[in-house]
Amino acid sequence: MSNAKTYSREPAVIFLAGFLGVPGEFAAVREHLPLPSLEILPEDLLPAPPDGDTPPPDFCFREARRRLREIIAGCAYSRVCVYGYSMGGRLALYALFGDGPNGGSPDPREFRKDWPKVSSLVLESAGTGIQDPEERARRYLHDTELARKFAREFSPELLESWYRQPVFAGLSPALRENLLRKRRNLQGTTAAAVLWGFSTGLMPCLLPALSAPPVPVLLLSGERDPKYTALFQEIHGPGIARITVPAAGHNIHDELPEKTAALIAGFAAG
Repeated sequence: MSNAKTYSREPAVIFLAGFLGVPGEFAAVREHLPLPSLEILPEDLLPAPPDGDTPPPDFCFREARRRLREIIAGCAYSRVCVYGYSMGGRLALYALFGDGPNGGSPDPREFRKDWPKVSSLVLESAGTGIQDPEERARRYLHDTELARKFAREFSPELLESWYRQPVFAGLSPALRENLLRKRRNLQGTTAAAVLWGFSTGLMPCLLPALSAPPVPVLLLSGERDPKYTALFQEIHGPGIARITVPAAGHNIHDELPEKTAALIAGFAAG
């Protein structure tokens, strides 16, 4: 986890990277951002396996919430905008809003007690969980098999196949190559542990929690990312803002870092 820049302005922005994130993941955005910031990788929030009994399925998510709360409480800023991309967005959503009754919006008083510094949330190309239990179980089996593959045969070819998925179709060849280059020193076992612990199949559906969020939420999707643009179009409620970014796909912060920084600064300072 990188250190916060030294600024006198607030709020600070805490970036949560997605799966396969690496140090400096948001460097290009932070270069243009007129606010203090720090970034967190999913592996920074991943707990060690507990001793003794088998932990509950959401053990890693709950421990990630605890760790994120410690980080935010310990930072030097009185207001914080949390920015989560993809898996990082799911982790942020679970951490902040995952305590609501039946997956619904958390009690504002309890939220303010637990997260006194959090003033807003930005979700970039992030899922909200799977509602159907059978589909959720199938997703966990899929992620488990993929995690085994990352642990067993991590290679440039595996990375290449990952970024050939339909969701990344909007990437230019140059940007895809840059993402591959930055990730070639990743440890397959670490990637596997992150995917196992933070599988979408282990996360409840938190779509209801966005019906009346306790802080303003900005939903960012790229116009060349139909999956998440369609998902975000279904989310309505007080405090929800949606922006579909022109000429961008799933990786908005990589494709348009200056534009991303401007959107964050405008929203977080509001």
